[in-house]
Amino acid sequence: MPRLFIALCALILFPPMATASALYDELAAAKIKLLGTPRAGPGMGLWAQQTNERLLSAIEGKWFDLGYSDLTSEEGMKKYCLEYGVSFKKLTDYSFEMISQIRPPRAKQPIHKEYIFRTGMTYNFRWNVQQQMDVQGTLGGNGKQILRYANGTSALMMTTPNTLFEVDFDLGIPFLWGRCPAE
Repeated sequence: MPRLFIALCALILFPPMATASALYDELAAAKIKLLGTPRAGPGMGLWAQQTNERLLSAIEGKWFDLGYSDLTSEEGMKKYCLEYGVSFKKLTDYSFEMISQIRPPRAKQPIHKEYIFRTGMTYNFRWNVQQQMDVQGTLGGNGKQILRYANGTSALMMTTPNTLFEVDFDLGIPFLWGRCPAE
């Protein structure tokens, strides 16, 4: 009994290093998620190339903006995806495009946005300006707004195989994209 009492007192006065292990586990998991390895390096140049390769190997398919979607039910998600999903398509080893289907009568053609690898996890993008103006019009200064945001830079990171985190540096807002369920 005295050993049990001593052991309990020791645990209370000197808790095990679970906190340090939990912190280590959290930091190692974060480093692996972002950099792909718990080791030192691999050097930012190599990391940037690997980040681009991972993104482009998984980008193709139909996605939807989780920020604007209703995820209170699976049926609602599927409906939103069907109506507002966008397609991502790999173009080269360093670029891909987003194709937004705009339903008639607003547009007879989709709007394209091309992303081109810059460095690290940043991509330059360019909207097809004429397509946007055809859909959104140019009245009330809308044309100037379209031109103002025609080109920009975003940081993109796959947070899971089915979620893509994007930060548009010009708008200063995050987007969280979710992969649409297979049809």
